[in-house]
Amino acid sequence: MDEEMKDLLAEEIKDEIRSLSVLEPGSVEKSKAIDDLVKLYRLRIEETKNQLDLDVRYETMEREDDVKKNQLVNQIKDRYFKLGIEAAGIILPMLFYARWMKKGLSFEETGTFTSMTFKGLINRFRPTK
Repeated sequence: MDEEMKDLLAEEIKDEIRSLSVLEPGSVEKSKAIDDLVKLYRLRIEETKNQLDLDVRYETMEREDDVKKNQLVNQIKDRYFKLGIEAAGIILPMLFYARWMKKGLSFEETGTFTSMTFKGLINRFRPTK
């Protein structure tokens, strides 16, 4: 209900309360006016409950949206971190092997002496996962 309707309902309740004072106690008209007043007041209570429920739902939805956004951000960070770890797991061994291959080949340049260590390491250089 918008504000204008709420104001009209409040005014109607006030008018009913004012009209009760002029009616004769115990009369049928007064009991009917009291019943009407009770109905109007129940309507006002129900409208207030509905508005509060709606407000709670909106707040809950906003909190859920915030939680989902945070989860999405954390998932993205986690993916990039895992991707970085996997890339480092491939690149670092390749750099290590490249350095040792360069040193080993520079030692073997003359071709007159060959080292058994370098021959054994060549078989182990496999930059695969």
